Amino acid sequence: MSFYAKAVTRYNVQSPFLFDFVSHVLDTKKDYYCFKSIEIERKRLQMSKNSIEMLDYGQGRQSLKTERRSISGIAFKSLSNKVKCRILFNLVNQYKTQHILELGTSLGISSSYLASANGEATVISLDGDPSVVQIAREVHQNLGLKNIEVIEGPFNETLIGALKKIQTVDLAFLDGHHQKKSTLEYYDNIYPYCHQNSIIVVDDIYWSEDMNEAWNILTSKPEVMLSIDLFDVGILFFKKELSKMDVSYISYKYKPWKIGLFG
Repeated sequence: MSFYAKAVTRYNVQSPFLFDFVSHVLDTKKDYYCFKSIEIERKRLQMSKNSIEMLDYGQGRQSLKTERRSISGIAFKSLSNKVKCRILFNLVNQYKTQHILELGTSLGISSSYLASANGEATVISLDGDPSVVQIAREVHQNLGLKNIEVIEGPFNETLIGALKKIQTVDLAFLDGHHQKKSTLEYYDNIYPYCHQNSIIVVDDIYWSEDMNEAWNILTSKPEVMLSIDLFDVGILFFKKELSKMDVSYISYKYKPWKIGLFG
């Protein structure tokens, strides 16, 4: 069944936890003090005339290649959009997550939202490209964010060390390699550091059939009590008090007839 066909709106939500999630986490219209500053940084990157050499690890360091790309092109095509970033911010803000892990720093915009949501939180963000990491660190510095550490290197070399350093994962944002095998491996590495209140966000779950298969495997795991498919991202919860449920959610403006009266 397609996402649109099975998706429910806020008017079909029965679970109190899910209703709270819809009301607070998915309320992306609220403006917080930091949003304007972060979006100014995004705009600066989009307007940049500079380009950088980016690394492509391929099958590893032995097949390392470089590709020259414009910063503006990366900013327009690769950065998480404002709505997705606000959802990440709201997750941290609503559930008071302290130990946050991001796989895929890119130019530092999504990590800035994560870090700004809780000044007491620690954000560790991983990225394999040194040029991208340098720009991300500049973005964090421009925003005065001191609770982010960006670790450079391929995930298969940095993830385990980052997990040992952070010790507990309250929220993880997987925005790295959009491949089934890699996504499942990252989950398997991260889950032992999670607890029942942890949250794992998987980006671009409809990127490819391969990624959608990975998402379906993750939602079927016995420890995942609630999975929420927002199309752009999927969110996994482990709270034992929840009844196991897989939910596809869409704003009611896209399904105005789904208001509870008609099914």
